[in-house]
Amino acid sequence: MNGLVRKEYELECIAPLHVGSGEKLMAFEYLYDRKRQEVYFLDASKWIVFLEKRSLLDDFASYVERRDFQRKSLWEWLLGRGASEAELRALALRKAYAATLTAERDRRKTLNDIVCQTTLAGGAPYIPGSTIKGAVRTGLLHGMIRREPQRFQRFWQEIAGVKRAPLREKQRVWSKAMTHLEQMALHTLALPDTQAGDAVASALRGLRVSDAVCVAGERETIVLQKVDLTTKKRQGEEGENKISLFRECLPAGRRLRFSVMADAAMLQTLGISSLKELFEMMRAYMRDGLRLQERTFGKEYRPLFEEAQEADCLLGGGTGFLSKTLVHALAPSEEEARRFISGYLDEKFTEWDRAARRPKPAHEHKLFDARLSPRTLKMARKGRDVWILGLCRMREVGR
Repeated sequence: MNGLVRKEYELECIAPLHVGSGEKLMAFEYLYDRKRQEVYFLDASKWIVFLEKRSLLDDFASYVERRDFQRKSLWEWLLGRGASEAELRALALRKAYAATLTAERDRRKTLNDIVCQTTLAGGAPYIPGSTIKGAVRTGLLHGMIRREPQRFQRFWQEIAGVKRAPLREKQRVWSKAMTHLEQMALHTLALPDTQAGDAVASALRGLRVSDAVCVAGERETIVLQKVDLTTKKRQGEEGENKISLFRECLPAGRRLRFSVMADAAMLQTLGISSLKELFEMMRAYMRDGLRLQERTFGKEYRPLFEEAQEADCLLGGGTGFLSKTLVHALAPSEEEARRFISGYLDEKFTEWDRAARRPKPAHEHKLFDARLSPRTLKMARKGRDVWILGLCRMREVGR
């Protein structure tokens, strides 16, 4: 690999994939047709014109203020005021399939909030280039640590050395250690008037990843409830834990295209000789995490892990702690990594113990994470179809 290299790739979603836009819609901000099991995301300008034309602005404000949407969906409310189904569908910027938007235990059948997928200005969903580059970056760091564990040993000693400190101090030390690790590993460019900590010294400046856009320009998405598969066996808890959080996702089977521009000289300072090598490190990182989860969940959910063998990366939100952390690469053993993670999670996520009048671990990771911490596998379910959320395959394509 010499000079500037540009390549095109196609990414296929093996499983539904969610990259959050930061926007969350409440039940009065979208339309849901229960019969068709479709969500309609409103075009803001069309919506305002529609309300004005039908003199519904004040009525709609009252509907929201009185929280009537908790009893009657916006779709039903508008039909009750004379709007036709065709008129309402015409207000959509895009639509999504949703079998349900109500938590199973909700007797009132209240519609839940929807966490939105990233979309372009016209409403088409996409995957930001920063999401793909972030997965590449983490895979690269993971590969470098696996390749030269002694070189990075001191960073584990730093973060493990404050296990008795208060949580805030732990987080400060860990953040500082991870910053220094990244600088040592990636800031390899020798530039005049710069220091190792300067962002301009990062060799990943030589890697540019475009946004991944749908090959056929599709706008349709799917809304799925958050499902965690867990090993916890506390009273009243099941293996599959359905959470009252609904995410808009790219559906399984969706294909997207993106391009990568690489400065060969910059990447060579990291010991990387090709884009293929870089993506193989990303793939190895994903498989390390899945291997740990397969030991715990593989017997019952073997088809999911067999399908995962086809994947090259795990992208997006809701893919789990193991897909993001480098703890397992840094720790001297898997058991030390498990103890470290379970202790951290117990400190970070607490609830008030009324009897003891003090905080207690909300999920009791030290007690129940006997084989894996955290003891969850992030899943997506649509009827009988089940996936490990965020799995993708990649292939190089001609320009």
